[in-house]
Amino acid sequence: MIISKRLSVSVASVTTTLAVGLSVLAAAAPASAEPGGEPTPTPTSSTSPTPAPSPTASPTPPTTPPATPAPPKKPSGPKAKVHDYKRLTKKAKKVANKVRDDWRKVKSIGGWRAGSKYSGDHPAGRAIDVMIPKWRKNAKLGWSIAKYFARKSNAKKFKIHYVIFRKKIWTVQNPRWRTMPNRGGATANHLDHVHISVKR
Repeated sequence: MIISKRLSVSVASVTTTLAVGLSVLAAAAPASAEPGGEPTPTPTSSTSPTPAPSPTASPTPPTTPPATPAPPKKPSGPKAKVHDYKRLTKKAKKVANKVRDDWRKVKSIGGWRAGSKYSGDHPAGRAIDVMIPKWRKNAKLGWSIAKYFARKSNAKKFKIHYVIFRKKIWTVQNPRWRTMPNRGGATANHLDHVHISVKR
């Protein structure tokens, strides 16, 4: 009686163990199989794998080089005539040549002359008068010359003493433009020319 009970318990245990084992195997088996008996792999995730990022391509170099800026145009036209150029000092000649090279609209430059009512710079060859063509309309041309030589760096380079134009004077000792007293006509008031004096 006791032996038959023990056998019943053992058989029940084996049956339970087999049932559990079969259920585990069934869960591990693939969900579907091909007709040839090979299992079809089942994807573990519904999302497709992310492709590896491709290396960043380097930017394509331009096929044509950047345009080279054109060089500044050189002044054209004949150079101004300087009256009594040979009797100017070396410093005054340097100023006259700069005007002749860079301001070709100027046609005439007064240089040495025997006498001067206001200064001894012309008789000493230390001054030039840059005559402005059509001076009533060309004040801008005159100021471009006057202000160039009154600029600190240029005044130092060309050994400028003072500059006068349109009743205004600029000196090295007092480097700002100041109004001069009325002397009468256009030439006396330096309306028609830029006066440039250099140091001794």
